Amino acid sequence: MDKYHVALSFAGEDRDYVEKVATRLRADGVNVFYDKFEEAELWGKNLYEHFSNIYQNKALFTVMFISEHYKDKSWPNLERRSAQARAIADSKEYILPAFFDESIEVPGLLKTTGRVSLKTLTPEELATLIVEKLQKSGVELTQNFMYSEHVKADVDFPLTLGRTVPNLIKAMKSYDWYKQNPAIVELLKLDWAKISPDEAFVLGRNLYQCACGSERKALSVLTNLRRELAALPEVRALDFLNGMFFEVYFDAKGEFRGHNLKGRCLDKLLAQQTVRKFAPSITFIRRALEPYRHEVLFLPNIVPENVVVDIAVRRSDPPTVRSLKIGAASCLNDEPIGDEYLKSAWRLSFFAFTIEELRQRLAEEWSIPVAQLTINCSPRLNPRTKLRIQDGWGVTWPKHK
Repeated sequence: MDKYHVALSFAGEDRDYVEKVATRLRADGVNVFYDKFEEAELWGKNLYEHFSNIYQNKALFTVMFISEHYKDKSWPNLERRSAQARAIADSKEYILPAFFDESIEVPGLLKTTGRVSLKTLTPEELATLIVEKLQKSGVELTQNFMYSEHVKADVDFPLTLGRTVPNLIKAMKSYDWYKQNPAIVELLKLDWAKISPDEAFVLGRNLYQCACGSERKALSVLTNLRRELAALPEVRALDFLNGMFFEVYFDAKGEFRGHNLKGRCLDKLLAQQTVRKFAPSITFIRRALEPYRHEVLFLPNIVPENVVVDIAVRRSDPPTVRSLKIGAASCLNDEPIGDEYLKSAWRLSFFAFTIEELRQRLAEEWSIPVAQLTINCSPRLNPRTKLRIQDGWGVTWPKHK
């Protein structure tokens, strides 16, 4: 790659954070210079000349990740001096300082230069800021994935008789295990080099719905998803995974499912969140869900998001849950509400349960991986303590008042 939207300058001690930023940027369509992405290209080069050229001539912006390690290391100093030479020559903003420690003074970097603190910014949030900076500078980032409307609303997908992919989709939509199973077996044997992005996407949607309907072969694919995806060309594997994620949150008409997401097998998809090569798929579904983020409890993320439930318990006999909230949203209700909010957690009203039992039930009910759900109880109780929901109340999908 000859030119870059942004080059990242950092000390090796800060690589873990920077790599997450670089991975997210690449998934967002940003041409980013990050050394680990170009190991083959860098092999054997005169790195002093090559890095000087990149940070001075080859990027629209350089992001400096400034820490106690940054100012005293030789390579970051080379990168900094090259970037500062460019900034002086251009007489316009080029260096974007990001501080792990704002007490650090960097030679040649004025204190009046606009900066961000990384103390409260996740790598993903910083990547979002970088993307916004690029877009406000007039850069048009290429979307990684473009799918036809007739696969986003797959009720419109043409099921032309005699063609392989439509035949497989028709069988998977039959809700008949005896038709679905051979279709999935055949699907796995396809020559994926001849499958289009749209076809891979809609195949992913329909395989996922088969798994949610308990078809055994589909469940096996989901259980061994990383291995199954490794057998596909990487670009088609991403399209296939995108279709599965899309099926969770959007119905056959392409409309957002709201609280009735198809989450039965979502944990198996989310197991891929931290796999670097699937980062573009995580970004794809986050973008699709952005308009609806206030209606979901969490979004898929390369750094898995944690859902925190706060409960307050009345010291009574038996101990009684008097409030259960996610942020400001209450998950207890004593009024008649629609079934889309109720689901099955209302059954908790009839049983005593421990905090861990509540955690397991809510994770299942709300399609949250157990590892991403935390329950904070006030006051703290013995883990074996059995709680009750107060009479007349029930647990519901979180509702903002």
